[in-house]
Amino acid sequence: MAEDAAAIAQGGKHASAGRASAWSFFSNQPVGAILLCAVLLAAASAATVSNLTVQLPSALLLQSLAAPDIADMRQVLVHYAFLPRLAVSLLCGAALGLAGTVLQQVLRNPLASPETVGVSAGAYLALALTTLLSPSLLAFGREWVALAGAFVALAAVFALSWHKGLSPLSVVLAGLVVSLYAGAIGAALIVLRHEWLASLFIWGAGSLGQQDWSTTLWLLPRIGTAALAIFFMVRPLTLLGLDDEGARSLGVPLGAYRFAGLAAAVALIAFVVAAVGVIGFVGLAAATLARIGGG
Repeated sequence: MAEDAAAIAQGGKHASAGRASAWSFFSNQPVGAILLCAVLLAAASAATVSNLTVQLPSALLLQSLAAPDIADMRQVLVHYAFLPRLAVSLLCGAALGLAGTVLQQVLRNPLASPETVGVSAGAYLALALTTLLSPSLLAFGREWVALAGAFVALAAVFALSWHKGLSPLSVVLAGLVVSLYAGAIGAALIVLRHEWLASLFIWGAGSLGQQDWSTTLWLLPRIGTAALAIFFMVRPLTLLGLDDEGARSLGVPLGAYRFAGLAAAVALIAFVVAAVGVIGFVGLAAATLARIGGG
């Protein structure tokens, strides 16, 4: 009997500890930020649905989502223009926000973003140079060209800021310099070879306009793969927020984790640039809002 009572008491302690741990987890979440995001999402969804119902009755709206009547131009526009644009906007915004968050965590720099470290400009310049000098390389995939340009730009940023110990300020200043020079070279190429690069200039300014679902289907598996890789690196990326000595004392291979995190972030940026061009400051703003909200 005494042993049974002890077992019951021990089980009660474990249950209480489990409940306390669960409550501690939920109580530590940024409830205010989550509620604010939920309200904003609900408001945006309501505005979107309201705008659609003005264009189409509710019954036709559901039909246009799956099987639009090609004789009704309103359904065609909703299915092939509005909805793909919405999907691409969500995918690109999520990718840039996630990339900005990873860059800030890996570099321990609250100002790091795809724009301020020169990655977006490098990817765009690589696409411009390839289009002009060796367009046959684009047959292997725009994302590979953009990825190479993004890594070259990041390497240039590291080289310029290395003598300052990769301090946050030096990384941002070097990134702005690389971004400025890459943008200037790209603009000069467009002026000198406008007959070849005029469309690239319009596209490179960042355009979410869509005419079908091809861009969405192109982005979805690539962004999903990179995001999944980052999901499995959450714990290592969290440890990178520690100072170097503390991380090494825990046996964290800093170099490998930083490279993996940067590779995933740069891949996300390259995919977005290859698909819709350069979209500025989403990565910086989204990562900052996540930090303010406690994320």
